[in-house]
Amino acid sequence: MPQTLFIADLHLSDDTPALNRLFLQFLRAQQGRADALYILGDLFEVWLGDDMPDTAAVQTAAALKAFSQSAPVYFIGGNRDFLLGRDYARRAGITLLPDICEIELYGTHYLISHGDEMCTGDLSYQRFRRIIRQPWLQQLLNALPQGLRRRVAAAARAASKRKKQAVGQTPVSDVTGQGVQTALSNHPQTQALIHGHTHRPAVHQHGFNGRTVQRYVLPDWHGGSGGYLKVSPAGVETVALTTEAV
Repeated sequence: MPQTLFIADLHLSDDTPALNRLFLQFLRAQQGRADALYILGDLFEVWLGDDMPDTAAVQTAAALKAFSQSAPVYFIGGNRDFLLGRDYARRAGITLLPDICEIELYGTHYLISHGDEMCTGDLSYQRFRRIIRQPWLQQLLNALPQGLRRRVAAAARAASKRKKQAVGQTPVSDVTGQGVQTALSNHPQTQALIHGHTHRPAVHQHGFNGRTVQRYVLPDWHGGSGGYLKVSPAGVETVALTTEAV
């Protein structure tokens, strides 16, 4: 049966060997079986520039390039890897998409994104997001020496960790109804949303223009486990992954 796969929030790095192996196993298992693969952000724990020589990034590029020989791979940047650019995309054989994108699969209109733009209750993060996504600032960050970029990223991760400890799994860090309604208003044909970011895998229902729209939150990857969303003509299914059974 035709199928399209969605993943997000893997947070791969040189410090996550179990997750890196799981992702490579996943790609090998799905090679030739999928119509397309969509990566909806935070594939990497942090992205410091296409010129950084991290082993995980090099291995991932080679594996994605091989996968892309049988099916297209699409990428939407997340809050951790929005700096991923055209050079790496070329090496990995992936197509970069805008932050929020409407696609049609098997007769259904889906709206896809990383999801952080819909967390409208986190006002400080939304202000930060508007600033850091400015093209001139991204160019400036990419122009910094590699060592300085690593120090900037380490400081940003430390601040993010402190905020996560303070906010945790409260509504502030989750997608809001207002955020969903804004997205749907901008894309009124949408029949279902797919996103990651919140690390709260679930299926939600939202009313919009007198109908119900499903919102699918992708599973995150941690330790030796992960998961993906499979979209087919039969519907949508979440599939769990472990290093023992991919």
